[in-house]
Amino acid sequence: MTVGVHGTLDRHPWLEDSHLEDSHQDTFREKVLDLALVRADAYGWYAPYGWRTTSGKKLFHVPDRWLDCDKGGDWSGGDEIRELAWARADIPDEDARYPRLPVLPMTRTLVDALTRVGAVTFTALYAYLPLQITSGDASDDLDDMREWFSLASPSTSIAIDVTVSAAPPVMWDSSAETARVHRAVQERLGGAATVEILSSADFSPLPGRARTRALIEGARRAAAFVSHVREWTPDVAVWLTEVTGDALRATGHSAPFEVTASSASVPLRRTAPSS
Repeated sequence: MTVGVHGTLDRHPWLEDSHLEDSHQDTFREKVLDLALVRADAYGWYAPYGWRTTSGKKLFHVPDRWLDCDKGGDWSGGDEIRELAWARADIPDEDARYPRLPVLPMTRTLVDALTRVGAVTFTALYAYLPLQITSGDASDDLDDMREWFSLASPSTSIAIDVTVSAAPPVMWDSSAETARVHRAVQERLGGAATVEILSSADFSPLPGRARTRALIEGARRAAAFVSHVREWTPDVAVWLTEVTGDALRATGHSAPFEVTASSASVPLRRTAPSS
């Protein structure tokens, strides 16, 4: 699976050096992204040495753990929204299946690494979800997440675009199928957020997401929703992404999907230049 964090990044002045060559800048970025894996290992989320084995049989009992296989990001700078950091992980689809994918720990460690080196304006989360390797009931975890986010002030309402993309023949053209997924999403959000269906005519994506690599060949948008949430953080984006993925799985969709949650409602935050 893959997650990508979008937005802008202003490196801390004490880490910024305009005289560095591009190759050195690339090395610095790679070192910071390596720190994300250090954080994941510290949390016990990362399996750097492969899968645990017993009597020669592979086991994968902890759904939060994964094996890193690639990572990167665009640190070109400026006010343009970019995919600041992304990570791709191996998750064994032949082992015991779990209802959740490690969207939260992968996102959290990337954000930890980015905020360690600068001021981040977060605008979108992108996730490639291989739903075919998930199973079981995630309702307890989603209930806990809903209760957590319901503590935010109900007087605040932020519009978040949530888009779902897939490749044929997974695509559906039926408004009834979109309505089924919509009901499943709202059920999981409860009273902590509301979600509406966006028609093709009404859909105008917020500019919070930068261009990304196509991870599903021939993928096209299957559905678009607008969620009204009480706050906007990477954790909220993870919540909306996981809720959407679980709603897809619960309505019978067991194939890879691309899910994005994006907002342009947060103003750019610029670091004051050093004297």
